[in-house]
Amino acid sequence: MAVIITTIVVMGAMELQGKNQDMAEYIGKRGKSELANSLFLTSKAYRYDKDEKDAYELLREDFNIKDDESREILKNITRKINLTEEEEIPVSLEEDGPPVFTFYTNEILLKGEYPSRYYNFH
Repeated sequence: MAVIITTIVVMGAMELQGKNQDMAEYIGKRGKSELANSLFLTSKAYRYDKDEKDAYELLREDFNIKDDESREILKNITRKINLTEEEEIPVSLEEDGPPVFTFYTNEILLKGEYPSRYYNFH
């Protein structure tokens, strides 16, 4: 009986360890994707609603990238860029009072292996 219980506990621990390893791999890949996504969060991204662009295309005017290997790496990082309409958000001190100030926001959705949403406030 003790052998059966020990086997069940060991198998459960092995399954849990496998799930943890899968989660760690997912988190690592997601983190790399977020780093690559940051290349697309420039003001130039607003030119390309519903277009698929590579990182080099967005960065080439701002950076003088002479290294061919770096250019190729950036050209292989692609995302489809979707933008939402800018929304007005009035802020008031009282629930029904006049707005003290208004700010605007819109969403940038980057579609790739790990899609992400970013919000721009101004």
